[in-house]
Amino acid sequence: MTQAPQSAVPAAGDVVDPVVSPKDTPILNDINKFKLVLLSLNTARGTTLTHGEGTLQITWDETVRIAKAAEKAGLDAILSIAHWKNWAQSRPQYDRMWDAITFAAGLAAVTERIQFFSTVHIPLFHPVMVAKMAATVDHIASGRLALNVVAGWNQSEFGMFGLPEIEHDKRYEYAAEWMDFLLKIFESDEPFDFHGHFLHGENVVSQPKPLQRPRPVIMSAGSSGAGMAFASKYADVNFGIYPSLEEFPAILAKAKATATEAGNPGLKFCGHGYIVCGDTEADAKKQFKYLVEDKLDRLSTETLTEMSMGKMHSVDVVAREHMYQQTAGGNWGFPLVGTAEQVFEGIKVMAEGGMAGMAVSFPDYDEGVARYDETIRPLLIEAGLRKF
Repeated sequence: MTQAPQSAVPAAGDVVDPVVSPKDTPILNDINKFKLVLLSLNTARGTTLTHGEGTLQITWDETVRIAKAAEKAGLDAILSIAHWKNWAQSRPQYDRMWDAITFAAGLAAVTERIQFFSTVHIPLFHPVMVAKMAATVDHIASGRLALNVVAGWNQSEFGMFGLPEIEHDKRYEYAAEWMDFLLKIFESDEPFDFHGHFLHGENVVSQPKPLQRPRPVIMSAGSSGAGMAFASKYADVNFGIYPSLEEFPAILAKAKATATEAGNPGLKFCGHGYIVCGDTEADAKKQFKYLVEDKLDRLSTETLTEMSMGKMHSVDVVAREHMYQQTAGGNWGFPLVGTAEQVFEGIKVMAEGGMAGMAVSFPDYDEGVARYDETIRPLLIEAGLRKF
C-alpha cells in the first residue's frame, strides 16, 4: 500500500541538491560538434582480440592514467561496456574486467570534466538498484553520469547468473517495462507502487535523485527494429555498428527517419572507429597485421564471431578471415588504419555522413590517446569538428 503523499516543499534543514541539465553535459552540449567517446577502457585488451603486446592489462593505476590522459586530450566521455568474462577461456588474464558502474564512480572522483557512460545489462539489475547506484555516481561525478541501457544478448555470460535465453523481441518488451519503472523512480518524489507484466515494486522511493533532472543521459545500442523502437522512445544517444564507411549513410538516414517518426528527432547517432595510427601508412598497417593476423587470438575471435553471427559454414575462407579481422580489430568498428591525416579523413566521412560522434578504441590506449592528442586532434579542430 502506497503511503500518503508527503509535501514536495523542502522542510527547514532539508538538503537541496544542485540541478544539472542533461543537455549541458559533454555528450549533449553544443561545444564539440563531433563527439568522441573512449570505448572499453574497463575490459582486458579493450576491443583487440590479440595475443600481441601493448593492449589493456586492467590495473587501476593504468585505468586512472588513461582516463586522465583522455580528459586532458579533450575527449567527451568514456564508455565502459558491461562485460563479465572473455568470449572464450583462452587465458585467465583476458577475463579481467572492471564493473561498469563502480568503474565510473572511481574515475569520477579523480576527473573533473569528462563524462561517463556506464553500461547496464537490463536483465541483471532491478530498476530500484540502478536508480540508487546511478544517483550515487551522478553525485560523485557532479552530474556527469550517463547510462547505456542494453537488453543483452550474450548467453554465455548470462548463464553465469542462471538466466535462461530469451527471444530477441521479448527482451525488448522487458526492457521497455524496466525503463518505465526506472524513469518513474527518477521522476517521482513521492512513494509509489509499480505493477507491470514482468516487474513489481511496492512503496518505492529513492533519494537522493541524480543531479541531472529529470534523469541522466540515456544511451542504447540497438539497431534491430525492436532495438530502434526502444531507442526512439527512451534514448538520447544511439550507438550502432555499421558495415562500412560507404554503406552507413543510407542506413543512418533510415534510422533517423524512424526516430523522427517516433517523436524523437533529436536522437543522436554514433558509430565506432578503431584507430591504428602510425607515422606512415605502412607503419600503421604493419601494426594492424601484427595484432589481428600474426598474433590473433583465434579462439576468442572465432567464439565471438560465431556467437554474434552464427556458424558461417557457407562463408568462404577469405571472407571468413576478413570477418575475423573486423571482429578482432575493434569488434566491428570502422578500421581507421593509417597516418593521422588518413584517420582524420575517415572521421570526416563519418561526420559528413550524419553521425553526431563516435566511440573510439585503440590497440594501445596510452599510445593511442597520446597520438590522437598530438596529431589527430589539431586536424579536427582546424576542420571545425571539435572546439578542443
